[in-house]
Amino acid sequence: MKKYATITVSLILFIATLIIISTAGYCEETRNIRYVGGSGEGNYSSIQDAIDESIEGDTIFVYSGVFYGCININKSLNLIGENKESTIIVYNNNLGPLIDVISIVASNVSISGFTIKDGPISGIRIDGFENCDIYQNIIDKNSIGIWIRLSNNSNIYNNTISNNSITGISINKILPAYEGELCSENIVIYHNNFINNTQHAKDECASIWSYYNEGNYWDNYSGLDKNNDGIGDESYISEEGNIIDEYPLMMPYVGNLRIKEFYIDEGQLYLMLIIGLIVASLFVLPIGYFWYRKYYKVKK
Repeated sequence: MKKYATITVSLILFIATLIIISTAGYCEETRNIRYVGGSGEGNYSSIQDAIDESIEGDTIFVYSGVFYGCININKSLNLIGENKESTIIVYNNNLGPLIDVISIVASNVSISGFTIKDGPISGIRIDGFENCDIYQNIIDKNSIGIWIRLSNNSNIYNNTISNNSITGISINKILPAYEGELCSENIVIYHNNFINNTQHAKDECASIWSYYNEGNYWDNYSGLDKNNDGIGDESYISEEGNIIDEYPLMMPYVGNLRIKEFYIDEGQLYLMLIIGLIVASLFVLPIGYFWYRKYYKVKK
């Protein structure tokens, strides 16, 4: 009896050991973090080198500094900058012909915490993949800020997209030779600040421009917020880009909705002017008539 008990306990311990070993190996593989910049031992000096040596599912953390594109992300990764104001990826015109600062050619990619600038074609290009999240970045002074040629189930949120010379965000249909046109599906865009772009956005694929009744900030939106909830009373509708944002923000998004404190409600202004004129007339006319009767007629 003791023999069987000993065998049973040994089997239990053996199986438990296998589970612990396999679980530890799994965690180590899926939580691998590679560092770029900084002074730590083994840190990469180049973002592209860290990407090339990474495996699927890795996180690449980039310390503050200036780094140079053009960067090609060809596997599922999380690319995280230390601070979006001071972790800067700038296009390097010595790397060849006109290309993008960052090109994504893989699914399940996220990019956050960077300033991405000076791309002669685009700051970020997503080309034919899905589940890509672009958030908490500054996309500045590119030709196209974010260019989505084809992507499904992707989210663009909480970015400042500014000073791009062609378009802030461009979402395009593609026309492959072997079939009809293809369009991105389920692209959700919200809590972004569109500031001083030649054209804020262009959308050929009927993307979703809000999330839970909160949209984006557009610096050319002229609507009012009469109920002071931080969201415009009328939709933002672009003249050329086929954009309808039903819940435009009144102020740039900084982690929460803000109320625009000073704006002119033209309808209310005209109403107040009319009421003021009526009230003034009610006071002035009797006084004028009194003076006329008392002085003018007496002198005559």
